[in-house]
Amino acid sequence: SPYNADLPYDIKQSALFGEASYDFGQFKLTAGGRYYDFKETRDFISGGLFSNGDTRLGDKTKSNGISPRLIATWEPNRNLSVTIQAAKGFRLGGINDPLNLPLCSDEDEDIYGPFASGSYDDDRLWNYEAGVKYSRRGITFNAAVFYNDIKDLQVTLDAGSCSSRIVFNVPKAHSKGIEAEFAVQPLEGLDLSLAGTLINSEFDSTVTTGAGVVIGGIEEGNRLPSVAKYTIAASAT
Repeated sequence: SPYNADLPYDIKQSALFGEASYDFGQFKLTAGGRYYDFKETRDFISGGLFSNGDTRLGDKTKSNGISPRLIATWEPNRNLSVTIQAAKGFRLGGINDPLNLPLCSDEDEDIYGPFASGSYDDDRLWNYEAGVKYSRRGITFNAAVFYNDIKDLQVTLDAGSCSSRIVFNVPKAHSKGIEAEFAVQPLEGLDLSLAGTLINSEFDSTVTTGAGVVIGGIEEGNRLPSVAKYTIAASAT
């Protein structure tokens, strides 16, 4: 066997969510929150020609906290709604797998070795958003602008020649943009729609090796991987 691994997980999650709204005329305020508690235990047992034969039992990850949300809505009539909101979210951290050292070059072992088998933290973000919804006589228009302030963003990179993947925390990043959708029903039974997004997502921090070399393009000002700058979609039904 070139490589084999057994990774059993035991995940326990509990949460409590609550929300309340107050309506006064054309305005409505909504506030809510979610308390979460995660506990994760993992074993890592590997074998084969390209592995180190690692046996790690009882690796633990845990996290708890509160994610609040606040929404303000203005509805002057049944056709128009304007909303602003702020909400917090998170993604659970974890523990990196060991490198496959028999495959690593000396250089890649020096670069990625300090990160392998180490833990990575939860990433957290605050989302700030303002949106509008309009619908009347077969015409619908929805749009929103948003800004995400991200802390300790989890980014997964290939560890060079080691045939391994490492998750890094990037201290700061952001994502901001606009999305819109326009739909119309010109004839009974015919629906036309056009939707698109324009997003700017960048690292606001740089991750380097001990020698100061930037790792995997994680450099302040670079675009986040796998985030399209723009998307567009049109449909006729």
